[in-house]
Amino acid sequence: PRHVPVAFDDLDPHRVPDGGPGPAVVPTDRATAAERARWHTLWRDAVALLDRAAPERAAELSALLRCVVPLRTPAAGLVAATLPDAFGAAFASRPATALDLAATLVHEIQHSKLAAVLDLVPLHRAGPEARHWAPWRPDPRPFGGLLQGLYAHLALAGLWGRVAALHGPEQRVAWDAHARCWAQVGAVLPALVHAPELTPEGREFAQAMADAYARLPAYPGALGPRARAAAEV
Repeated sequence: PRHVPVAFDDLDPHRVPDGGPGPAVVPTDRATAAERARWHTLWRDAVALLDRAAPERAAELSALLRCVVPLRTPAAGLVAATLPDAFGAAFASRPATALDLAATLVHEIQHSKLAAVLDLVPLHRAGPEARHWAPWRPDPRPFGGLLQGLYAHLALAGLWGRVAALHGPEQRVAWDAHARCWAQVGAVLPALVHAPELTPEGREFAQAMADAYARLPAYPGALGPRARAAAEV
């Protein structure tokens, strides 16, 4: 697809609101020329990878993403975030590889899409209590956070499988990432489909996620990684 320009915002003093989505979401100072060049290379290669592996995800980025806000890299590694009130913006520290950037962008666009849906249609009636297990997090999640995480990890399971099927140098990493997301989503999705907190529209949405999960290909190369990931989850 033809890609529209995406801003790299390291200047706006209000690009991350006070308090932000969390203490790890801290904007960088103005990037040096060398840092901008590194981001540009990562962006170019990430978009090229998505064009090859998942053109529909590349088309989504082209249609929805308008701004990348660089964040400081925390001690724990990569951090990324989406703000519901900043549709079209992705907040991320600089990843190590173009593959990591591609996955990060897909992940954050999923959050933006679902936030927009939730602005229009109530999908659940749950409160903010963090009491739900999410296998991709060490801490309990509110129901809304669980729904967001499932939606994002379902997309990642599909993306990583498509990347692995390219038989590139990152295939083993991609199979493991695909299997991990596949197992994580599969462990939680059946309960969510029948959750009493869902509205009728939410049940329809959850069933559509379950249908998409069932359509994920049974890649021969993923059988071993999927078995290990399911055991770990």
